[in-house]
Amino acid sequence: MNKITNIGLLLLSFPVLALCIFVGLDLPIEALKMTGANMPYKQPIFAVCFGLIAILVFRRSVKRWVGVRLLNQHEKFVYNVPISKVRRQRVVLYNLLEAFILLGLCFGTYRVCNEAYLVSCGYGLGVMDAIIFTILGLAKNFWRMGITKKAIIMADRDVRVVYFKGLRKISASQYTIFFDFIKDLHLHMPFNAVEDQKALVDNLKKVIDEEKVYWDESVELKLRIRNDARRPTESNEMIM
Repeated sequence: MNKITNIGLLLLSFPVLALCIFVGLDLPIEALKMTGANMPYKQPIFAVCFGLIAILVFRRSVKRWVGVRLLNQHEKFVYNVPISKVRRQRVVLYNLLEAFILLGLCFGTYRVCNEAYLVSCGYGLGVMDAIIFTILGLAKNFWRMGITKKAIIMADRDVRVVYFKGLRKISASQYTIFFDFIKDLHLHMPFNAVEDQKALVDNLKKVIDEEKVYWDESVELKLRIRNDARRPTESNEMIM
């Protein structure tokens, strides 16, 4: 959802910026015998652009907040933990990048064309949402991953849900755990999204019928490699 929203905002921004430049710089269109300054229906067009931007930002915001609210209802989950430090740092970085880009569009559109203040407000809504969501996420640590009897869910900068119905195989590679379903459906979750990956796998096994789902040896291999990598560090900490 987050990727789709970003692509939508990017594609929408090209004609919006072109319109702002045309109106703000009073460029001529000889074929229509019209310039940007005397273009008709400017404000209604800017209002429509604002509406489209606001819809994209609002849909992403609602999904984010609903997702974290759901994950913080711990009683509904058999396993529910905060995301790992590595994942949290990535979420903060990407959120701030999104906010920075939207802020640039916000000031850029208004700087080029004062009449496009509605468009600037639309981008400004995205900036405020990203910053507020990031600050509260860090303060309250509500970015989490959880497992129910029917699905595994993660909510941070986006909401990911993988339902277990039709699941046939689970495997792992690098930092990703893969879920293969019937009819060639393939989904994935970040394997390093939680600190204790063994607990994640153990709780997955509790809710998944191992007679119907094949656990690839890559999952156990991934856990062994991670544990072997941690042992020297843990030993040094004990010596110190």
